[in-house]
Amino acid sequence: MRVWLRRQVYRALTSSARREARRKRAEAKRVRRNEPHRVHYFHRPGDPACALMAPLAVALCERFDIELTVHLTGLPAADVNPDPERLPDCARRDTAALARQFGLPFTDPGHAPDSALEARAAAIVTAALNSRDVLQAAIATDEALWRRDDGAMAAAAAGFGEASPEAAANAAEQGSALRDELGHFQSATLYYGGEWYWTADRLHYLEARLTDLGAARAGTSTSPLAPPLLESQASGESGGVLEVYPSLRSPYTYLAMERAFALADRWQTQVEIRFVLPMVMRSLPVPRRKGQYFLLDAKREAERLGLPFGNICDPLGPPTERGLAVLHFAMGQDKGREFLTSFLRGVWAEGVDAGSDHGLRLLVERAGLDWAAAKAALGDESWRVVAETNRERLLELGLWGVPSFHTGGLSVWGQDRLWRIEQALSARAEANSS
Repeated sequence: MRVWLRRQVYRALTSSARREARRKRAEAKRVRRNEPHRVHYFHRPGDPACALMAPLAVALCERFDIELTVHLTGLPAADVNPDPERLPDCARRDTAALARQFGLPFTDPGHAPDSALEARAAAIVTAALNSRDVLQAAIATDEALWRRDDGAMAAAAAGFGEASPEAAANAAEQGSALRDELGHFQSATLYYGGEWYWTADRLHYLEARLTDLGAARAGTSTSPLAPPLLESQASGESGGVLEVYPSLRSPYTYLAMERAFALADRWQTQVEIRFVLPMVMRSLPVPRRKGQYFLLDAKREAERLGLPFGNICDPLGPPTERGLAVLHFAMGQDKGREFLTSFLRGVWAEGVDAGSDHGLRLLVERAGLDWAAAKAALGDESWRVVAETNRERLLELGLWGVPSFHTGGLSVWGQDRLWRIEQALSARAEANSS
């Protein structure tokens, strides 16, 4: 009964109909109050993703009849930032890659921003929070911050003003509190009518929603400011190895695995599955607001990718342990890919209870494995050593989350970064042919 109830909760939470009803209520409330289309932007100097979002927010205001309110935020709370040592480097590299794809001005300087300049940037943005120039202040201070340009920062202070450190700290505290109250946990985020849009990757969803509401200005281009980036259907002889780091409890792993395997096949690249335990089973916190955002975001990403999602039977705990034991066995039978995709589809889209023998047997047999042999493998605990070895390897690559991917000298995190893996495979194939 408890499993059934949880499934109903997840189905309701990720329901497309529920999302559309929420949107209609938000729009009806806006019209009734004669309010503008009000978008909130949460900015933090030092977050490289904000160096992209601030100029994109300017372009968003030019394209749509919206009222954008900027809020300063502080560092993410410890419970939503499980690896503060690795995150900054990872975020800088990722932002630089996105900037190249979108034609935006950001170059990874290879180091963290200067803390004194970061504090001054926050003070300048704070001084401009209630002015029309706040986004320009954010852009100017970000540029100075990432270039470590004291002169440019001083010029920004002269042009936009500079609040006291106390005022900046108070503004960041207030902005962070509002963001938390509305249900998110990071900067470089936009909030509109009950939904969140985190980083440039998700801006196209907000653009589509505003367009549907008739908020686009006359003559506005219909092409997204930051279009979704997907791997192509190109192919070649890349060779090499693609390491994939899945977690059975990650909805994003479900969205990525079949695509990753197809990508490797097209580029004639060997796949190594390096499974790890879910973050929450590795003593890494995943608070409710973070988990809920991920589910809602995974739902809209699944819809974009044409994948079923939302009939969920959460595999936390024993179901994941049973699944990893069988996955370890399946890899020895050259059926790792088949069982991994069967399990993920079962728990994230079909409501299969992997904690029961009945459910696990279904996932096992449709992967082409013998149930009796797989059931016997449940008693083999050697998968735990493998999972720990894989976790250590993942950390060595500068990553900690899933799904992650590594090939050649490139390591990326996220189902929406497979296009970067394809770029690496394509480059290797071209080098092989020359």
